[in-house]
Amino acid sequence: MPAIREWPASTRPRERLIASGPQALSDEDLLAVLIGSGVPGRSAVALARDLLLALGGMRGLVHADHTRLRRLRIGSAQAARILAAREVGQRAIAAFADGEVLSSPEAAARALAPHFAHLDREEVKVALLSRKHRLLGVAGVYAGNVAGTSVRIGELFTEALRRNAPAIIVGHNHPSGDPAPSAEDLRTTRDAIAAGRLLGIDVLDHIVFGAGRWVSIGQGQSSAPPTAHRARAAEKGSDRDA
Repeated sequence: MPAIREWPASTRPRERLIASGPQALSDEDLLAVLIGSGVPGRSAVALARDLLLALGGMRGLVHADHTRLRRLRIGSAQAARILAAREVGQRAIAAFADGEVLSSPEAAARALAPHFAHLDREEVKVALLSRKHRLLGVAGVYAGNVAGTSVRIGELFTEALRRNAPAIIVGHNHPSGDPAPSAEDLRTTRDAIAAGRLLGIDVLDHIVFGAGRWVSIGQGQSSAPPTAHRARAAEKGSDRDA
């Protein structure tokens, strides 16, 4: 297969990006621009195609680390560029939400989702809010492992107290991909709300993320129909509140 530099200029990914914009390129062409150069017998486009196939598409690329990319014939510098581009995109999305008023579960999920997009272990983060529920920032609270995490309730409020934030929204992810709240998630939510009352900090919601979906424990809303697990968890919460 000829090297990309030998292709007609109108078909080269970088030249097409410059001429028509990045939106005109396919996933593999965009990735080829980051990879830059191929290896003997394989162009950058072919390497990009192989990489996406091995990872199961762009979603798999989101979760790939440097070691995984290197195992798939991507050079160290090329892998670093891919990871840097991914992080820049995620930070740009997160920064866009700064200052937004989080007046609904949808708005809160939109602001928090980029912070959980590429995680393969369970993490807890809090959105710090003003009195009018304007987003002041997102703080990491705790990182567990693929099996889960356990957080002390007081840790949820550390950054809010330091920055005098009068309200927070708790968020965490389920590496399994199922955002259905567990019994422990429901208990954590109740305990956090109670602790917040003592500290003068409103806990407005607790949102669980998984595989591009989310569930609002506080507002009882979700981005997907309830699963049986979620329905059972909700029933348990109702029984305890009765």
